[in-house]
Amino acid sequence: MSKHSMTGAPVCTWVSVTDASGRTHLEARWSVAPTAHAAAA
Repeated sequence: MSKHSMTGAPVCTWVSVTDASGRTHLEARWSVAPTAHAAAA
């Protein structure tokens, strides 16, 4: 399965966010991975 790539599935990434008081915390951001076949079409 190492060569199998899932495309179009939601991907969670963690980003560092600093609030107005200067405190930093992590937030989860969900996005849809771009499909490799869309560029070839």
